[in-house]
Amino acid sequence: MTKEILIILSCVPLYVINSFCDKLISTKNGNEYNFIYNAVKFLICSLCMLPLLFIGSAPVLTWGCLVCGIACGLMYAISKTIMLKGYEITSVAFMTLCHSAGMILPCIIGHFFWHEKLTVFSSIGILLAITSIVLLKSAKSKEQKFDIKGAIYGATIFLSSAGVMIIQKLMGIYFVGESIGAYNFYSFFVAFLLIFCLMQLKTKRNKKARDSITHSIPSDSRKDKRLIIICAFLSAVSLSIISFVMTALSGVVPSVILFPLFNGLGIIFVCIVSVFSFKEKLTPMKIIGLILGIFGLCLIYIK
Repeated sequence: MTKEILIILSCVPLYVINSFCDKLISTKNGNEYNFIYNAVKFLICSLCMLPLLFIGSAPVLTWGCLVCGIACGLMYAISKTIMLKGYEITSVAFMTLCHSAGMILPCIIGHFFWHEKLTVFSSIGILLAITSIVLLKSAKSKEQKFDIKGAIYGATIFLSSAGVMIIQKLMGIYFVGESIGAYNFYSFFVAFLLIFCLMQLKTKRNKKARDSITHSIPSDSRKDKRLIIICAFLSAVSLSIISFVMTALSGVVPSVILFPLFNGLGIIFVCIVSVFSFKEKLTPMKIIGLILGIFGLCLIYIK
């Protein structure tokens, strides 16, 4: 298990790169570039996985990797789209809570269906890690009205986030002999197609736009174009490696260790990096969150 833990820890910097790129693009021009950024990112992800279809002896067109890939792609597309809407009508802290809380579901399912041990200490550790994430992501901003639509968005993010992790576990446990590369290719390409279609629908609703390119990326913003391509490439390469590794490890590493360690530690480091990169203040609340997060992750490993 030590080897697997080291592999997970080595992927945490990739999580930081992926999240850093997402955060950077979301701050540009009032989220105007998100659709085109996500579409380009998932297209590059699918291209990164394309060579794996021709490498190795595992068949690439099997029901397991095809169905799981399509389902995961749907989860990716829903999560990326709904998250943007959620930011507008609720708050970053609430949407972060819903997204990070998704790791609870595969841990519970793993306990009852996959014979993975979920101790009292592990449960407390996961809750502390989620609390830490909310405290770290909190910021002073205008209060946004919370209504039933916000609750629906939050529940959707929770389920789609959990869905990606559960599908990775299904691939790792029940479809061991099938191609992980093919599964990731299908998931990324389906996400690209769905987000691209949503982008086209948004463009058609905007009568002032001449086409999807001029609407998504203003013609006079060459610097923004370059930034989108660079961030999409870095995020895509990071996400491709993360998804491949997490799927491969999901069959041998218990959910209660795999997801809280990677996601929890990743978000903690993202928040620390944001203090220096985006000049976010390291408030007492965030310091408490950092301490709680480290303590919670340590509790997870108590037998």
